[in-house]
Amino acid sequence: MFIKHSWNPKVKNPKIHKQLVEAYWDPETKTCRHRPIVNITDWPDYVVNALELALKHKKLVDIEAVSFTTGDPYRGGGILAIRHLWEKYRIDEVLGFMSEATRQSIFLMVAQRILDPGSKLALKRSLEDTIFTQVFSQNRFDEDSLYEAMDQLHERFYEVQEVLARTRKASPMLLLYDITSTYFEGTHADDADYGYSRDKRWDRYQIVVGLVCDDEGLPLAVEVWPGDTADKDTVIEQVKSLKERFGIHDAVSVGDKGMYSAKNIDALIEAGFKYILGLEWREQREQLLARTPEQLGLFDAVGILEWEDDGTRYVGCASEFRRERDATRRKEAMEETREELEKLKETVSKGAYYSHVRLYKKVAEILEHHHVKNLWDIRITPLKEGISPDQKARLDLKFSPNEEEIARQELLDGKYVLETSVSREKMDSEKIKESYQSLKYAERSFRHIKSFLEIRPMYHRRSWRIRAHVLICFLAYYLVKQCELEFRAKGETREVEDILRYWDKLRLTQHMLRAEGYESKEWNWQLGELGLKIKKEMDQLGLWKSVDRCRHSLQ
Repeated sequence: MFIKHSWNPKVKNPKIHKQLVEAYWDPETKTCRHRPIVNITDWPDYVVNALELALKHKKLVDIEAVSFTTGDPYRGGGILAIRHLWEKYRIDEVLGFMSEATRQSIFLMVAQRILDPGSKLALKRSLEDTIFTQVFSQNRFDEDSLYEAMDQLHERFYEVQEVLARTRKASPMLLLYDITSTYFEGTHADDADYGYSRDKRWDRYQIVVGLVCDDEGLPLAVEVWPGDTADKDTVIEQVKSLKERFGIHDAVSVGDKGMYSAKNIDALIEAGFKYILGLEWREQREQLLARTPEQLGLFDAVGILEWEDDGTRYVGCASEFRRERDATRRKEAMEETREELEKLKETVSKGAYYSHVRLYKKVAEILEHHHVKNLWDIRITPLKEGISPDQKARLDLKFSPNEEEIARQELLDGKYVLETSVSREKMDSEKIKESYQSLKYAERSFRHIKSFLEIRPMYHRRSWRIRAHVLICFLAYYLVKQCELEFRAKGETREVEDILRYWDKLRLTQHMLRAEGYESKEWNWQLGELGLKIKKEMDQLGLWKSVDRCRHSLQ
């Protein structure tokens, strides 16, 4: 180690900066490089000179109480990257109504969602080896402080979303809307109820969460409803919210027709919005079967077809991926159905276990379960004459594929129909199709929020804490999505959460130098083999300098 002096030669009477520096060999560049340890610019010259002599001659000189210590290592790479995103996308400004201490607690809960999702009670344990335990007051990690911060956050539930939306450069022109449900552990929670569970947890209370995203998948608004709320009952409230709270008046709403009743569509039109909706299967089938064979043939050749019916514009789309998927699913369903019918045939032929009526219902249940109701021809006859339909008897069950209906379905494989109020002048058929396909971003956002940020299961009981928890997950996903857009532009395809968790293996150590009553502290990276690998990855994605600046802000 040695004392390094540096200054700006272009400045008259420049300030001389003095640092304790360590020399090391860089295997990549095959050169000797310098790593700053602590800054001693403000130390008096006689102490700096004494240290230089001590380092140069490897012996102590006449100064008192010289000591150099190295602290414990703390995780810092991932959480400082999150801190950089937090500042870059102005979340601190959005939460400006809170005290700095409260904003720190909110930041810790958002960081926990991304790095190590868990309960608020577990936050202190999950983040205890991160750099912020040495920077923030320990009170910020206590559950009481976290709950107080959540209570304040809930009071501005809508305002936070509105202010965050105003940080965008422009108002979104495409609104992607989807809903999901998330369940609770325990026996009671405010506003929670039994309902249609997308998590397949019919035994748990749940809430319904609605999310609006823009055409890039960046979250714009979130809302929470009781667990028994129907999909269609959420739309009008969201339309009103987007118009009144976010000031959006001219946009295109994208969703699935199952969520939009005639009343909801009228509300969209009244608010000045256009819409692009994916039809439910029954309506799609009706529209597709109404096309002529020539139209369907053109459909297969071109991949897109447009028509009007009763003054409504429809766009039919074809997807090779969907076609293969539909064919594979039907083939598997037909095979599984055949196996079940074979077993049932053998059973009913050996003994009087079923009546004709009961067997017919049983077969219908099997066909319904596998979604092949019209794809089989079924014939049931008693093996003995004079048997009434309600009387149990040995029966002969015959079945065969309905080739005509199968051929009809094959014509529809991979095809889906969109209904839209957008004029041709504003969007052609290809743009309509592309806009609808953007809905995958809203669906993907829920996958992130559930699988990576782990919004579920919830352990909160009070309605305001539930809503605050959802908003924290919303803020966490907002940062993740912004980061994802940056990474995708640079060719990175891994999930952001996985990258940040890997980066959090890069640790920081505090070095402390004392001499003659003077003291200098500095946090430095542990750049061993793993550290250098993470640093290189951060640099390639354009974040290393920003994250390193966050390190300097800790001093």
